[in-house]
Amino acid sequence: MPSGLNMAAKIICVANMKGGVGKTTMSVALAQTLAGVGKRAKVLLIDLDAQANASFWLCGYANLTAAIDSGRTVDCFLEDAIVFGKEVNLKERVRPAKAMAEQLFVIPSSPNLRIVERELIVFLSRRHRNLLEVERVASDLLEQQLDTLRNDYDAIIFDTAPGISAMTEAALRLSNVLIVPTVPDYVSNLGLLAFCRSVSWSSNDRAATAKRLPWVAANKVKQTKHHQQMLRQMREAASGDGREFNMFRTEIPSSSRIDEIASDLDMDGELGFDAEGAAVFAELAREVGEIAERDAVSVAATA
Repeated sequence: MPSGLNMAAKIICVANMKGGVGKTTMSVALAQTLAGVGKRAKVLLIDLDAQANASFWLCGYANLTAAIDSGRTVDCFLEDAIVFGKEVNLKERVRPAKAMAEQLFVIPSSPNLRIVERELIVFLSRRHRNLLEVERVASDLLEQQLDTLRNDYDAIIFDTAPGISAMTEAALRLSNVLIVPTVPDYVSNLGLLAFCRSVSWSSNDRAATAKRLPWVAANKVKQTKHHQQMLRQMREAASGDGREFNMFRTEIPSSSRIDEIASDLDMDGELGFDAEGAAVFAELAREVGEIAERDAVSVAATA
């Protein structure tokens, strides 16, 4: 997705109901890969997870703490805009990542996001809004703000929390490519089909709803009998006209190095993958770019 195309940013959402499947690692790895390959793409990651791990990795501890203390996080933006009715601009919350600062940017989150989400639900329910309307308010607000951001970036990536919160639903509605990281085991697949069915119709563009199938990314793949059997079943489910999801060709292998990076409390600005890890995420990023471009052309042709 080179910036020379002069096209609005492709919006990518990384989501799954299940935790522990590698959403944040995949979000940050894709962001850094897209921004780092030949320094061609300008990438924005919007952190919608109250754990704020992506913010911590990309900003570094000191910069994230400063952003939280100064109220320059996504949760403060939502509270100001919806609860306090202030004229706010999400663009003002953008900050450069500590690594690749000329190409990679982040709108950080904080642990207060979960509290703010509940506050928004209470605030709007007192005004006789139901949960679907709460999701719509958040979605409409983000959509308005993305209009001011899309021409500044080649890709915008949402990192979301486990489950389907109001903010995750908003991100799903607004995204061009929906990525669902999934470990090929029985437990991780229990809710996969239901989740994919729910996100396939979540869109602010009702005309394009039928075309939006999520893309499952096999993550933490092991060469065990169970993983390989589940992987075959997943690929069979992703084939045919009646499929509920697509699957990436690229598989992210189980890797002690990737696991070490994902749990590193000393991370300060960049995921330092080895050559194998960098290569596999580069291949995944190429697939994501191809899908985003192909879908954009398809939508334009039918508009």
